[in-house]
This record gives sequence, C-alpha cells and structure tokens, in this order.
Amino acid sequence: RMYFLACFGDEHGATQGTKVRVARRWSDDGLGPWPLKVGFCGVTATDHLLWFLPALRRLTWCGTCRLLQPIAVAMLLPPSEVLAQAEAGLAWQAACCVRSQCGGESRLARCFVCDVLEVMPPGPPPQHFRHRWAWPCAACPRAAHRACLERRLAQHEGKALGAAGGCRGLCCEACGCEYRTTRRFPETAAELFVVTLQEWRWTARRLFVCVAFFAWLYSLVDHYFVSESVSRDTCIVLAFTATMMSLTVTRRFHRGIQLIWHTGNRWRYFTIFASYVVLFWLAIARALQPSMWAWAVPSSAGLGMLHQVQVALLESVAACVLLSVASVLYVALASGIIFLFWKTSLRVPTVADGPPFPALLG
Repeated sequence: RMYFLACFGDEHGATQGTKVRVARRWSDDGLGPWPLKVGFCGVTATDHLLWFLPALRRLTWCGTCRLLQPIAVAMLLPPSEVLAQAEAGLAWQAACCVRSQCGGESRLARCFVCDVLEVMPPGPPPQHFRHRWAWPCAACPRAAHRACLERRLAQHEGKALGAAGGCRGLCCEACGCEYRTTRRFPETAAELFVVTLQEWRWTARRLFVCVAFFAWLYSLVDHYFVSESVSRDTCIVLAFTATMMSLTVTRRFHRGIQLIWHTGNRWRYFTIFASYVVLFWLAIARALQPSMWAWAVPSSAGLGMLHQVQVALLESVAACVLLSVASVLYVALASGIIFLFWKTSLRVPTVADGPPFPALLG
C-alpha cells in the first residue's frame, strides 16, 4: 500500500482509506446470485443471443481456470494462489505489479464515490450491454462505478420528489457541473423484472399480441388436424412460434433489420436465420405425428413423399435422437432471441458519460 501511494497515489487519487479490488473477469459485476446471472453474464453478442453458452462456461472448471489466468499472470502467481493471496491482503501487490507494466495505468481505475481502486482484467472491456465505469463530469477526469452513481441518482431523485420547490440535478462535487442523465439496458434480473412491472402497459400489449398469435395458430392446428388432439409438444412449438411472430410486427425488429442490412453483419443474420429455420422444421417434424396429417396425403404426391420420410425418421432410433436434440436447440435459440428482445426493449435511468478521457472505458 505505502509503495503504491508513494509512487502512484497522486496519479490515481488514492489515499490511506482507499481499498483495492482485483477483478478476476469482466463478467464479475455484482449481478447477484449465480442462478440470477444466467442471461446477463455474457460478454459478447453471441453470449447474449445464446444465453446458455456463458452458463456452460462458468459451470466448467476449465473455463474458471482460463478466466483466472490473466490475473495470475498479473500477480506472477499460479492460478490456485490468486484468491488466497487476495484474501491475505496482497491485492495492493497486484496493483503495483500491474501499474509497473507498460500501459498498466489503463488497467487501474478508482471510483471517487466508494473510494475503491480496481485492477482490471487484461484486454478490452465488453462492448455489449454492460459498462461498469462512467466519467460523468465534462470538466473533471474522475471515474466512478456506474452502480455507485446510479445509487446517488436514485437518492437525489427521491429528495427531489420530496422537495416542494424542486431541486437541481445531480452535480459534480469537485467543480459543480451538473451530470447528464440517460437510460441503459437492464443488467440484472432484478432490474429487468422491476422495469417490466413499471412498463406494464408495454408488457400487456406484447402479451396480448402473443396470445392472439397463439390462438390463431392453435385454431388452425385444431381445425386441420382433427384426427387427434393437439399434443403438448405441438403446443410448445406453437407458443414459441407465436412469440417469435409477435417480435416481427414490432418497429424495433424492422429497424434492426434495416441497420443490419447495411453492414457486414447481415451475413451473420442470414446464418442465424437459416439455423433457426432448419431447427424449426426439425422441431415440427418431431411435434406433429404422421397420423395427424395423414388425411392430406392422397391429395398430393409431394405430401405423400414427405409423409413417408417422416414415418421413416420416427421409426429410426438415431433419427428420433437427432430430432430431439434439434428440438432442444430450437427452444434454446428461440428463447435466447425472445429474452434478448425483452431485455433490450426496456430501459433504466443512469448517469451519462461526459467527453471521453484517456482512461479505461469499461
């Protein structure tokens, strides 16, 4: 501690009361208990689309070791000793070691609200959704945890509501400049549920559209496949299909397609869309039994051929396993798209960044 304060204390604003914390990975952002992190702990666009990928990585020991390795390199210790050394109070040693490296100052940031100096993981921060740090003041190059600023913002808004004559916005304590406020995506399950309840009109409209599409699809299946009752698997496929159809009638969907179409990401969109279509038809082949549409076979030679192919697939054990795996992948992909649309359709208030400063933006 004394070495860091003597050599780098003035540069980072650290004092005797400053605490230091080593961030093992970018996804450790205080998202709550592990079950509530699923769907929010991703650091790439693919992680947010396929919500189960980061969950699988976090559940494997190899993934944990790989995430701990950068901090082990920074502290010049093997991965098994990182947590033990941090608990022993040698996190300041990690800060000194990182700061002495070339460009190490970009991996250190001190929050002026909670007075915590953090040692960041190497590499760029995630560019999707989560931004832990903010530089809110246009005149002072001081950084703060976005969560700390949001707690101050919530307290200030509470005082402003209780003040009879109104209240000025949240201001910088050093220079008096007023902070700008903006809105961001929910980053935790608690935030998502709270803002969903607050935007209950939007939620009710989306649920109404989903129910309307499901009722329409169910009535078609019940009308044309009268030989048998609609199975549970068919209802599951119809529910996901109705929800996906409800997304396609929103302005955000069409605006997103317009933005994707004029960038290089359109080929990624085509790949995901083609995968979704293939998985959808494989799930349909498993959910709809051949006997449910056998009445339509005599009317068309093509339908008769498709009926024979489906019967052959369902009689094969290997094909049944393949169709079951495809159905699970379809549910995973569709649920990821639905959840991604849900958590990007709502916003929570936050403090906006001022002009960018030459520091770590995370």
